[in-house]
Amino acid sequence: MNPAPPHAAVLVAHGDRGGVAPNAALRAQADAVRALTGITVVTPGVLKGEPTLEDALAQAVASGASRIAVYPLFMADGYFMRKVRERVEAVGVRPEPSILAPLGLDPALSDILVREAASAAETRGFEPLTSRLLIVGHGSKLGPASANATRKVAARAAIARRFASVTTAFLEEEPFLDDVLAASPTPTVVAGFFFGEGMHGGEDVPDAIAETGANAVYAGAIGNSPAVAPLIAAALTANLAQSS
Repeated sequence: MNPAPPHAAVLVAHGDRGGVAPNAALRAQADAVRALTGITVVTPGVLKGEPTLEDALAQAVASGASRIAVYPLFMADGYFMRKVRERVEAVGVRPEPSILAPLGLDPALSDILVREAASAAETRGFEPLTSRLLIVGHGSKLGPASANATRKVAARAAIARRFASVTTAFLEEEPFLDDVLAASPTPTVVAGFFFGEGMHGGEDVPDAIAETGANAVYAGAIGNSPAVAPLIAAALTANLAQSS
């Protein structure tokens, strides 16, 4: 008999609504994290749709793991993080999972975002030092966490001084993305502060660029970047090592 794996990880996301390949980013990051960490059980789960967070937790428990870590693929510690904590607690699995800070709060994420944006600028023929970096987040009427996290990553991105300016816009609160895009003819790189290419990252942002006729290129949703997997892997490895 093979020994039970000592550790298991659950990657939890909202669940894509729309997009070309729903939850493709979640599955890809789970595969990459598994390869990077050597954790044999890295299960994806979503709050909306399938596989559910509960299914992912059950798979982790069924593996016989002695430690379970839950990594939230959210950009802020807000409404959906509360839902993750509530649902993990409601399941009551043993061993009790540890829930890490969400992806969007990782200080290293801003460096990846700037690199992806600079690459998109060069592909479009924009000079980053004379272009605007526009970071678009979800925003929320339920609290300030989403907007605050977006502004924090923008402040970190500005420190890199790769772009002439760094600003923010939102889908569900002011300043709205359409308005910010239409307000300036400056060459603009739009970076999506989202996980995956679902409805928001894969449809709403490209549609806004097209509808406003902005002089802009979209760098994509940051959570879709292959450079994100090492951040997740490092956080999981550190957490599980502390738990051992």
